[in-house]
Amino acid sequence: MKPRLATFEEVAPFIQRIDESNVYSNYGPLVRELEESYSKYLSVNRDFVVALANATQAIQGLISISSNQNWIVPDYTFSATGLAVLNANRNLIVCDVRVEDWKIDTTLIVDERKSFGIIPVMPFGSPIDFLPYKDFDEVIIDAAASLGSEPPLFGQMKKNWAVVYSLHATKVLGAGEGAIVVCGNKDQAELLRAWSNFGFVADRTSEICGTNAKMSEMNAAYGLYSIRGLLSEKEDWLTSQEYVAWQTQGFPWTTFVNATAQFHPYWIVAFKEPNLKKSVIEGLKQADIQCREWWAKPLSQQKAFSKSQVLARTKNSEFLSGVHLGLPMYRGLTLSEVSAVCEVVRSRTE
Repeated sequence: MKPRLATFEEVAPFIQRIDESNVYSNYGPLVRELEESYSKYLSVNRDFVVALANATQAIQGLISISSNQNWIVPDYTFSATGLAVLNANRNLIVCDVRVEDWKIDTTLIVDERKSFGIIPVMPFGSPIDFLPYKDFDEVIIDAAASLGSEPPLFGQMKKNWAVVYSLHATKVLGAGEGAIVVCGNKDQAELLRAWSNFGFVADRTSEICGTNAKMSEMNAAYGLYSIRGLLSEKEDWLTSQEYVAWQTQGFPWTTFVNATAQFHPYWIVAFKEPNLKKSVIEGLKQADIQCREWWAKPLSQQKAFSKSQVLARTKNSEFLSGVHLGLPMYRGLTLSEVSAVCEVVRSRTE
């Protein structure tokens, strides 16, 4: 991944506005403008959108303002999803995923557990689908990389649900760091905003146990440039993604992430078994091509989550973590670079 945000010249007009306002944080004018821009892009009520410092704190904040003590997350996910629960001082329960789409398997969650909160992850930029979680009262959708997918119909989202998008530099429409949260109601959004500002509700006294998770004006400046240039950035990503989709037809892997060109920042593949993946990693290393294991271990196998409850054996999570690999993907990735990667993979898997 080679992150690419606005250049100095491109972001300079926004920084000049910061100079003129003398406001650098505390929900300044650029942050408010960014929230307004995303409310229009996502077709949601402006009062339901909150910009925060990062997506991990956004999930932690939504958990913190909830009264639910138990939260179910997929075992196969990035550490941040589970850490958000632990850092909110709540009980973490990990659940296996479906092997066909890498999303949490809700069939493993019995009726009495449906009163628990659930944090479904939309892996690798997957579109958001509310329907699979309709039986749950409290849902926080971790859609960190999904800003480039077609926005869901937020009017179908329950009032106490929420969706979290990441604006990290490695995502599409990046701001360097940050998050956009779509809340299910105005009260939830206002409480999340208060949580992110030391728990201040009516005045400068902490009414709730909060923290400092506000987005800075500088990050908002980069975020505003990104969303204003959405169409151009989308074209860049689709060009690179099309090279991958064209060059890899019939390859010995499975992927729903790169079956067609999509507006997301990933080239993720799953091999038939772990030894094939290890062989490809070694071949790429010899060719001086970087790769990344997504995700290298399920949460249940990581020390930080060793005390968390596990819903039965998470065999699919174990399998997927052993066979998944992230290959180079970035704006400007060329056809010749895609071909170089493919040549290594082909030589190691035939």
